[in-house]
This record gives sequence, C-alpha cells and structure tokens, in this order.
Amino acid sequence: MYLLFFLFLGVKDRLLLPFVTLLVIADGFDLYYLQPYVIEVYSVIKMVAFLILCVMLSAKLRFQKLGNAITLLFVVVIAINILIGYKAITETTNVLDYTQILSIQAYWVICILSCALAAKYYFLNESKKAVYFTGFTFLFVFTDLNGFIANFFDADLFFFTERILYFLGFMCLGYYVFFNKQEQIKS
Repeated sequence: MYLLFFLFLGVKDRLLLPFVTLLVIADGFDLYYLQPYVIEVYSVIKMVAFLILCVMLSAKLRFQKLGNAITLLFVVVIAINILIGYKAITETTNVLDYTQILSIQAYWVICILSCALAAKYYFLNESKKAVYFTGFTFLFVFTDLNGFIANFFDADLFFFTERILYFLGFMCLGYYVFFNKQEQIKS
C-alpha cells in the first residue's frame, strides 16, 4: 500500500521507492531472523537500502560544508557509535557465527553513516523537510536496533518499541513525501 503512495504521488526523490521496497523485503526475512543465513541476507538487504539513502543524502549535500568543530563532533559521534555497535555485536558471539557478526557490523556502520549524513543534512538546512528526513532515517535505524536487542538479548519489550518506531518512521517518511509534494505544487 505504501509503495502505491509513492508511485501515485510522483515523488521527487526517486531513490525513496527502492529504499522502501528493500525495507519491505527485509521485513519478510525478519520473520525468520534466527534461521540459517537469514541474518546475512537481512543485513545485506538493509545495507543496500541504507546505502541508497546515503547516495540520496550525498547528492543533497554535495556542495554544502559544515564547520570544522561540527565535523569533528560528527567524527567523534560516529566513532563512539561504531565502538558501541562492535561491543554489542561481539557480546553475542556465543549465539552468532563469524559471517553473521561481520554482516551485522557492516550493516551497523552503514546505519551510522546514514544517520550522520541525515544529521548533517538537517544542520545545513534546518527546515521541516530536513526534520522529517532526519526523523525517518533515525527512526528506521532505531527500529533495527530495537529488533537486534529483542532478538539477541531476550528483551521482549523491545519488539513492542520496534513496531512503534517503525510506525513513526513511516509516518515521518510520509510527511517528508507529502511536504515535498506540497513544495512542488507551490512552485
């Protein structure tokens, strides 16, 4: 249903359609997350989706630059998040094999990169459009983080928060698409 929303609205950001499509496909694999090789396939699908988002953000940020202090802050935040992700993933080594750990870590790095680019987009633009874009990016990443915690640390409450964040992520994505459509109509 959501994919039809994109097709009929004539969304300006054409890369959002493959991004959303890959999220939906990954959700199909998420139903069998603890089965053999599903973690790797799920991670690769999500990596491709968030790489598409990174490409889209890179195009939006091509000629814009942040100051040195904020750039340093971004580098520190990215490094801290990668270390936290590495620590969390290696804590589950008794449950996961090497390829699963590697695929999840690579996916986590891509997620952090997409969040950093979304935050940079927000700091450079400070518009409603940027808020919605940053919102859905962060919410989809936090959704997967909640799913990881729920699956591997047996914290069933995080399945509930995962669904709430997923709904909010799609809501922000809808606002972003609608906001873009309203801007196109006004022009």
